[in-house]
Amino acid sequence: DLRTPLTSIIGSSSTYLSQEEYMSPEEKRKLVRNIEEDAQWLLNMVENLLSVTRIQDEKGIASVVKADESLEEVRRFRKRFPDVQVRVSIPDSVIIIPMDATLIEQVINNLLENALFHSGTNEPIELVAATEKSGLSVSIKDFGKGIAPDLLDTIFDGGGTSENHTGDGHKGMGIGLSICKTIINAHGGEIHAGNHLRGAQFTFTLPDWREY
Repeated sequence: DLRTPLTSIIGSSSTYLSQEEYMSPEEKRKLVRNIEEDAQWLLNMVENLLSVTRIQDEKGIASVVKADESLEEVRRFRKRFPDVQVRVSIPDSVIIIPMDATLIEQVINNLLENALFHSGTNEPIELVAATEKSGLSVSIKDFGKGIAPDLLDTIFDGGGTSENHTGDGHKGMGIGLSICKTIINAHGGEIHAGNHLRGAQFTFTLPDWREY
């Protein structure tokens, strides 16, 4: 997962340096855009790997999930991908759940990017947070081609989705989804992948262990 974008960055930059005088402005912009996209993807993967170092044996830190669509990772996602629509539905009241907010934000970012790069559609992504008696449930749903049935049982095991078919060069979410599972399990929660009638859906739960 890490080697592929690095190879692409090296190849694009080498092409630019060796062919600059023969390239049109449009070709130059395309190469630079490819370098930027791969660098951003690498940055997210580094953040994923750093997230693992934050996981400790303790339950977590009490944090607040805000109720005005200001979930930090949704804002960061929209800044990186301004043309992608994310429909957010969260309760009107403030939700207080024991969590490491930075790690949960990373999970949300990973799942949003997974929906963007692997759904094969430009339709809006839905993010729904809901309170349950035992804690918090968050679902991210796309309206694309769904997940191949033979991948459902192993999608969080690190192998990911091999590669997408959108033609953008992004590889599978092996690292990202595996780290999502690690983070959620460290919180005592659960994460599941499945298909609905019109695409894929990922749902994770966080328990409110203060109730026990």
